[in-house]
Amino acid sequence: MICLVSLLVATALTSQCFVETNALVNPKIEMDNNLLPDDVLPVHRTAQRNAYVKISTPPPESVNFIPGTALVLECEVQGHPLPIVGWLKNGVPLSDFEEEVNEILPMHPSGYGRMINRLVISDAENEDVYTCVGTAGLKEAVATTTVFVEANQPFLTSKMFSTKPIITGFYLDIFQNMGTSLTLPCRVYSPLKSQLYWIDNNDNIVYGNSRMRVLPSGDLHIKNLAWENMGGYTCTVKNAFGKDSMNAFLYPVKPSETEMGVQVKYIGVDQRQ
Repeated sequence: MICLVSLLVATALTSQCFVETNALVNPKIEMDNNLLPDDVLPVHRTAQRNAYVKISTPPPESVNFIPGTALVLECEVQGHPLPIVGWLKNGVPLSDFEEEVNEILPMHPSGYGRMINRLVISDAENEDVYTCVGTAGLKEAVATTTVFVEANQPFLTSKMFSTKPIITGFYLDIFQNMGTSLTLPCRVYSPLKSQLYWIDNNDNIVYGNSRMRVLPSGDLHIKNLAWENMGGYTCTVKNAFGKDSMNAFLYPVKPSETEMGVQVKYIGVDQRQ
C-alpha cells in the first residue's frame, strides 16, 4: 500500500513538472498576439488549392555593399491569399515576419494583394546570399541576391545611425471581402527612437475605435470591412533625421464579386506586365 501511494505521488509530481516545463519551453502559448480570437480565420482548403504567389519585382541578382552603411534589398510579391514575405541569409531564415512582433496577420482566404518587404543589411560578408521568400497559402516563390563587399573602404559608422527610418513591410493594394478582418502591416527599421502614425481613407489620424486600431507593432487592424473603408491608408514614421511614408489602397468587395473573379482579373493584369 505504501509503495502504491508513493508511486501515485511520484506520478503527480512528474505531471506537474511536465506542465511547468512545457509552459517555459512554449511561452508563445501564453502570449497575447494583440488580436481578438475571432479575428484569426482559418484558410479554407479551396483557397489553399487556388493559392497563387509571384515575385513581381525581385531584388537585384547582385549588389555591392560598403561596410558601415545600410544596404536595402526590396522585394515585391503579389498573391492570393494575401502574401507575406520573409528572408533567408545563406539559407538560414532571418526573423519571421509574424514572429518579429508576436502578431498573427489574419489572412482571410478572399484576400488578394501586393506586398513590399525591405531587408536592411548593416553587416555582411563577401558573397553572402540573401533570398526573398514570398508565401501565399501553401504556395511559395523565391528570388536571390548575392552581396559583394567592397574592400578597402572606410568604415562609416556615422552613416549607420544618422539615417531616417525605413518602412520595411507593407501592402500596396488589397482586395478583400466585406465583413472580414484585415491587418495592414507597417514594419519599421530605425536605429533611433521613432514615432509612427496612420492616416485613414478620410485623411484623419487613426486614434482607435471599435472597428479600427493601431497595434503595438505599428500595424493597422480593421474589423468588419465595409464599403466605407475603401480608399488609401497612409503609415508615416519619423525620427530625428527624417521620415518615411507608404500608402496602401484597400478595396472591400462583395463575396459574390469574389466568386465572379474580380480579383483574379486584377492579378491577371499584373501577370501580363
